[in-house]
Amino acid sequence: MNSGDWKDLRRKILAASMAVVVLVGWARGPVLAADQERISSAVEEISSRWVAAVADESPELIALVSANADPYYSNLRDLALHGPMVAIEALHPVDQLQVMFLRLTVPAHRLAKMSGEEILLHAIREGWIGRDLRRTDELREVQIKGDTASGRLFKFGLDDRPDRGRQYFSYQDGFWKVELRGERERLERDFDSFTRRSGLSDSEAAFFILETRLMRKIVPADFVVPVSASASLAGEILAAPSDLLPIESRVLVTVREAPGHPQLAAATIADVDRSLRYVVRVGELLGDGTGYRLERLDGDQVWLIRDGDRVVLSLDSEGPSLNQLRAKAGGAVVESSLFDHANLGKDRLGMMSQWRNTGLRGRPQLLQQGSLIPRVVSGEDEIAGLRAGQILPGSFWDQMGLSEGDVIQEVNGAEIDSMMRWREFMDIAETAQEISLLLERGGRPIRFLIRTVPTRGRGPDA
Repeated sequence: MNSGDWKDLRRKILAASMAVVVLVGWARGPVLAADQERISSAVEEISSRWVAAVADESPELIALVSANADPYYSNLRDLALHGPMVAIEALHPVDQLQVMFLRLTVPAHRLAKMSGEEILLHAIREGWIGRDLRRTDELREVQIKGDTASGRLFKFGLDDRPDRGRQYFSYQDGFWKVELRGERERLERDFDSFTRRSGLSDSEAAFFILETRLMRKIVPADFVVPVSASASLAGEILAAPSDLLPIESRVLVTVREAPGHPQLAAATIADVDRSLRYVVRVGELLGDGTGYRLERLDGDQVWLIRDGDRVVLSLDSEGPSLNQLRAKAGGAVVESSLFDHANLGKDRLGMMSQWRNTGLRGRPQLLQQGSLIPRVVSGEDEIAGLRAGQILPGSFWDQMGLSEGDVIQEVNGAEIDSMMRWREFMDIAETAQEISLLLERGGRPIRFLIRTVPTRGRGPDA
């Protein structure tokens, strides 16, 4: 065969090979697309079953979750039973909270017998995880990579509803399973959002959530390891500071005057190092371990006294806002632990979450800090003021001077006589730095004049 014949044969072989490649590619394309659609449908179905099972708190969810859920919750169980605080504090705050919830709500003898899957079901029923899932949540934008898949959950399945983040899946033993990674990411994102809104550090926010979810005061004894042959926290629980704390990190947050009622004048003073805030009247101790007493108020200044030593604090109406106060003291702020916060509040009345919450003026916090109920005029479509229900100690309502049973009649000169005025009052409470409040207490009028630092700082996270 001459060279020309060889070249002609090579061209024919190459052309035939290309034809095979094209035909195989043409045939394989629809198969791959069909596989993709089939797997996406299976993943969407398991997602739908998962959100329904979580929303219904159904035991079926155990069969839907991946194998790594059991060791994850088994580890949290072991930490709740045996783990020292140093090991718990190494976790993300979301996991710290789940460990402490287990330690403080499940008897040790019962917890020791629970499997990781049983603890997961218990956590869902208690709302520690997955509490915002609804049956109508919809998975979209499914992506498949080998034996793993992910998609985005949308609230109510509507395009104009917020994207709730990703949900993850893995293929195990012939079935698609839900990974807990997506639920943990949502918990962490919600926690980070809370710390930004509140201005609290991670440990402060976690302690706040711990107390408010359990609806009781958390004390140092709660951190004693239930099952341990090693060291106890008993020595730390009995420990007490030997010296008075310095006053340098205290900042004046709010001054409250009551013309004609000097005994009702008060100030809110913040310890920015520890993010604690105190509402104190003239003559009262600050209650923060410094030993200082509020001697008097004069305009935007307060005088503190301790053994003849006087300190003057001034309200800075253009200075750092409530969510920026931690930066006021300057220097490095040492991050505290959950136990530190419990130890800090062991001698205080009420939950430490109240002390943390003092001065937070976002709408959600205001609604949680007390109740304001319209006083309806009989036979008329009008209201005659707002009656104060239970007021959280140390809250902004407390700073303003409100007590249970008070009826707010006017705010900044505007009479509270309609629902629109009520909404305007909430806007004022949320944002204003100067507030004039006329209320009725025991049949007598009292006017409070309140001045504060800025409510929120500037910037994208303000």
